[in-house]
Amino acid sequence: MEILAEYRYDGIYHLEFAFKNKKAIALMLEDESKRNGKTVFKTEYFAAFPDLQNEFVRRGYTLIFLENRNRWGTDSEINDQIEFIDYASKELGISNKVITLGMSCGGMMSILIAAKSPENIEGLYIDAPVVSFLSCPARLGNAPDVHDGMWQEFERAWGMTKSDILTFKGHPYCKIDKLVENKIKIYMAYGDSDKTVPYEENGIAIERAYKSAGLENLLYIDKKVGCDHHPHGPSSIDFAIKYFEK
Repeated sequence: MEILAEYRYDGIYHLEFAFKNKKAIALMLEDESKRNGKTVFKTEYFAAFPDLQNEFVRRGYTLIFLENRNRWGTDSEINDQIEFIDYASKELGISNKVITLGMSCGGMMSILIAAKSPENIEGLYIDAPVVSFLSCPARLGNAPDVHDGMWQEFERAWGMTKSDILTFKGHPYCKIDKLVENKIKIYMAYGDSDKTVPYEENGIAIERAYKSAGLENLLYIDKKVGCDHHPHGPSSIDFAIKYFEK
């Protein structure tokens, strides 16, 4: 392992290291005897809305993170993330079955990782997840078509036009059947006033698929009344963590 930096603060050991020319991060309790060997994987936006990830670490989990070259779930990025899970598991002595922490585009990545490598998944925490690229970033539905550069990002990452996306078979919603097939446990939070990634164009597809398959016991939906796309995070951090520990 190529270590880039390490430091300790308030009982937390912070390790930065290299993986495939990308920066990776691991957070864990400094006291090894209090670590539980379990893994949470934040799939994007490492520093954003950190309360949930920090509480996982305080309870003994090791948090891992890998910087992405783009946030739109291209095949190369998803493959790197899957390889990284196994690499971090071996190098850090932690489980290679992870709970993903995925917010917005990170939630989309969580879905794609779980669909491609279900054996690496303990469960998904997904928060206002992008499930249809038609909705975000293409904004061909009800989301306001603001000029924030997201579509241009997606276009550069995937190399496709809005015409191409109409027949694209790689939307996250195209992969939900794999989550159902493998009975992946999900905690899904969303704001009912989300104007960036509207639930009725995105997360609702997961809700419908799980209910249709009779898997309501594997899906907890945390509807946050009056909440827009931000802030991310569950209504109760304690409940969210215990949900995965049942």
